[in-house]
Amino acid sequence: MNNITYKFINCESKEFKEVSELRFKILFKPYNKIHKYDYDELDYNSIHLVALDEGIVVAYSRMTNHNMNGKMTNIVVSEKYVGKGIGIEMLKRHKIKAKEFEFRCLYLNARLDTINFYKKAGFQCKGNIFLSEKSGLALQPMYFRIN
Repeated sequence: MNNITYKFINCESKEFKEVSELRFKILFKPYNKIHKYDYDELDYNSIHLVALDEGIVVAYSRMTNHNMNGKMTNIVVSEKYVGKGIGIEMLKRHKIKAKEFEFRCLYLNARLDTINFYKKAGFQCKGNIFLSEKSGLALQPMYFRIN
């Protein structure tokens, strides 16, 4: 676990099957609203980042260009790796990539139990909490302004 590596991939990459399994396991299965989740409409147009431990995907995040803003979705860290700094490191790498693409900001919809994590990463709450149609979870819109 001391040798975490980070890699930008696309949805054709060999790691993407593991990504699909991890994001379903963490984001959807516990809430019993969706019974299968492989790909969605954003997968082919997004920048995908994985964290690997000895070649195994342990975390994932996705950034999509939406009107020169980075839309962050499907941000997951395997339970065993939560609290190890992986999520923060992934957000740092997305911020660097967003700067390269000259995005104005990053934005996401945070599960209520993750709001403080995103605040520590510099994100701010914006707007009202709403229920996700896909997962049924309450989400808080948040953003980070790129300098």
